[in-house]
Amino acid sequence: MPSRLKMVSAAVDLFHKNGVNATSVDQILAESGTGKGQFAHYFKNKDGLVRAAITHLHEIVKGGHAPTTYKVRTWKEMDNWFRTYVDYQRSIDFERSCPIGTIGNDLTSEQDDLREEVQTFFNWGRRELAKFFADRVRAGELPARTRPRALADFCMTVVQGGMLLSKINRNPAVFENAAKQASAYIKSLRIRKSPR
Repeated sequence: MPSRLKMVSAAVDLFHKNGVNATSVDQILAESGTGKGQFAHYFKNKDGLVRAAITHLHEIVKGGHAPTTYKVRTWKEMDNWFRTYVDYQRSIDFERSCPIGTIGNDLTSEQDDLREEVQTFFNWGRRELAKFFADRVRAGELPARTRPRALADFCMTVVQGGMLLSKINRNPAVFENAAKQASAYIKSLRIRKSPR
């Protein structure tokens, strides 16, 4: 694995586990088996590495290489969407929440450029979900008054809040309750076509 990717992978893992502020460059170098010269060559400073970690995470999720996704294309996928996030947290024993959310939570007011990188990821996720809901409106499966972007915001908020609370509580109960209610609400909006 190239040195740059080793550093980025180690940073992603440590930022996700401990947060950005609790992770030092020295820890990342030790974890990745790389040196300060390589770090300075590729990233210049810690913010450069944080930016690379966010970009790397976005590429993984966008490319469909993560256990969770924002690309929902069918009602079945929507029905299972919340469950994938609960299952993901179970797989890591509720010790972590969203990796990009964790990074975003640690950014200071002086790191607006990095905040924009986090926003870019979440805006992409919102657009993906909103596209699904907009497609369902056009197909006559959701009422014309449906606001796809607002519905996408609702789903994103349930998932992000649910992941955080699961991490804090070390169990999925609150997240599962919220996910079930959100799923039931979305199902209640669907227009059932009467059989002929």
